[in-house]
Amino acid sequence: MGRRGASGFGTLADAVMKLPPVSATLALLFALAPPDAHAKANGIATTSCSGCHGGGGAAPTASVTGPSASIAPGATVNLTLTISGPGVNVGGFYLTSYGIGRFNTGSGERLISDGIAHSSPKAVSGGASTFTISWTAPATPGAADFEAGVVGGNGDNRSGGDEPGFTRTSLAWGCTPVRYYTDLDRDGHGNLADGVHMRCGPSDGFAPVGDDCDDNDSRVFPTAVEACNGRDDNCNGQSDEGLTATTTWPDLDGDGYGDGRGATQTGCATSKRAANDRDCNDNDPKIFPGASETCNQKDDDCDSQVDDGVRVRCGTGWCARFGPTCDPSLCMPGDPRAEECNAFDDDCDGVIDNGQLCGANGVCFEGQCYANDEPLPDSGMGPGGGTGGTGGSGGSGGRGGGTQPVSPDGGCGSAPALAGVLATLVLLRAPLGRRARPLR
Repeated sequence: MGRRGASGFGTLADAVMKLPPVSATLALLFALAPPDAHAKANGIATTSCSGCHGGGGAAPTASVTGPSASIAPGATVNLTLTISGPGVNVGGFYLTSYGIGRFNTGSGERLISDGIAHSSPKAVSGGASTFTISWTAPATPGAADFEAGVVGGNGDNRSGGDEPGFTRTSLAWGCTPVRYYTDLDRDGHGNLADGVHMRCGPSDGFAPVGDDCDDNDSRVFPTAVEACNGRDDNCNGQSDEGLTATTTWPDLDGDGYGDGRGATQTGCATSKRAANDRDCNDNDPKIFPGASETCNQKDDDCDSQVDDGVRVRCGTGWCARFGPTCDPSLCMPGDPRAEECNAFDDDCDGVIDNGQLCGANGVCFEGQCYANDEPLPDSGMGPGGGTGGTGGSGGSGGRGGGTQPVSPDGGCGSAPALAGVLATLVLLRAPLGRRARPLR
């Protein structure tokens, strides 16, 4: 990233600030500098330099909006992103559609990774720092979520007082948009707190209603039957209501199935109790009616049969075979074949696509052959499987695969002159966060 004009975001431009988790765990890391400080040319991917920027109090108010009229496939439209709030005098942003459609750069903007960012911060005018961003929809009907990490700077030429924020919007084109809600547990009831997602029609992982009270448990939704479990199953704000006359049995292994040989109780006692007597082994939580039968000499599903309907498996990859029973001595692995570039272990050595499979000038990647000088798709790897160029955006070698430069002070020090501002934005994902969704 080149050297830019003056910013007013602070004197320690070599900073990468820490953002709290946000929806989709989008993280934005900015390095901003006045003329007498030095920032890394490509920033650093870290969340430990929050002392360089922050301390401004509340996060800025941010919004991103699209056109009010319907969008035709292939049309170019403007998105308006605003950043405002007490003490905000300048603003910056990173906006992504996760690779759907195409952003078009304008004055003070640049393309980076799957989105677009400011190339120099914009001063507040009329109460807000406003960016007009051009985006072209794909040629076929579909939908996309747009998520933006923003920063509001106070412009006092100090490193403190600048605060991060987040905003999002959703657009559909070539269809009549329908409101949907994230449905992580696939119970048909979405999470209103995660916001509205515009879609052209039903989409996996989304529901047409946003009334779920626990989107991580498919057994909990407004029309569920209340069970004796200490949980609000039907999202009415009450637990175990109307179940005072329920008969329960001991459930020592906590698998939700009681031991019919134990003493009964009346009332919804949930600790080590179950409202049924169907368990055949109350000492093993893996054994209960409906459990998957496995080759283990046990009646896993409580149907009075041991290892019924299952067979032992032996071998790996192409050689994998099932035996006639659960007796491993009767299972014979198949014969290996020559390894091919197909994302499969053909030669049965436990390694997928190993060896020189694409000739002297090729490399095998995810089951496809590529020339050594051809960038690998969406891999963070450069030509021929090497690492990408330096920088958060991966340089010409791919996305995000580069090595980040490190200064002696670990990322927050000042050094000789840099004429202006360097803005580096990096998109991070937490393990429990959602991945970028290819939405169509």
